[in-house]
Amino acid sequence: MNKKLLLLTIVLCCATLCFGQKEGLDKIDYNKSLTANTTNIKLVESQMKYINHSYYKTLDKNVSAGDFYISIFEITNSLYKAFLKDLKDNKLEDLYEKCKINGEGWLQISEAFESTAKTYHTDAKWNEYPVVNISQEAAETFCLWLTKLYAAYNGAKFNNAEFRLPTESEWIIAAAGGSENSLYPWDGKFLRNKKGEWNANFKIAGEENIRINPKTNNIEILDNNILYQTTLSPVKAFEPNKYGLYQMAGNAAELTSNGKVKGGSWHSFGYYMQIAAEDEPGLTELPNPFTGFRIVMKAK
Repeated sequence: MNKKLLLLTIVLCCATLCFGQKEGLDKIDYNKSLTANTTNIKLVESQMKYINHSYYKTLDKNVSAGDFYISIFEITNSLYKAFLKDLKDNKLEDLYEKCKINGEGWLQISEAFESTAKTYHTDAKWNEYPVVNISQEAAETFCLWLTKLYAAYNGAKFNNAEFRLPTESEWIIAAAGGSENSLYPWDGKFLRNKKGEWNANFKIAGEENIRINPKTNNIEILDNNILYQTTLSPVKAFEPNKYGLYQMAGNAAELTSNGKVKGGSWHSFGYYMQIAAEDEPGLTELPNPFTGFRIVMKAK
């Protein structure tokens, strides 16, 4: 297949996907949906941070993005469940099946997460934790639903607002917090702050678990001795970056509009907390218990 044909195929597939999503979501009476979701809409509106046109320098390229709004927090279980409920209430069974949460993803890690698989997306105690175990299509459908719901809101602060996943460049600019070359979303070159506390939620190996393999002379980590963080943390945990954005590194890795996954997760090693780190293997294989998303908004 030549490049032009491949590109055309990708464009047609994306158009078909978006049309299918839009056609299903157009069946919802959003004025009625607002009755149950006005609080959610106001919350989302209050949590969108304006980012002006900015730049970021990586080792091999310069990144830039125009102005946009981005959510302070990762999308929570609570907000995503409201979206699923609206699909179910409007009898959009096919769309619901595509967007529902696959709790069995927790069992990919180990049987020790069996209880988490049953409760993480259902028990109210996890409401303010990031949603994970969803597909790229599900995240994009959520954004379309939110766009249509917000358009029906008479008290809207923003005109013609469109919600979507961030581009990779937008995500990098947001993570950098206004700095042109920060290593991490926070100041400094270390994973701990001045108090000795971790700056993010990630997999902690510990120096005692790092050795040189005597056969290959390669550095390796003794995975059976890893000191894990417990699991995901609430979206409002750790210190925000200079833009006021929480957990741009660690916790739930975050989807972008081109399928890249940025920021590392609670199950990632510290290297992947770096803003410019390459994508971690496995995180783009969706759904999984490591990857969620935050949203960007464009408005007039």
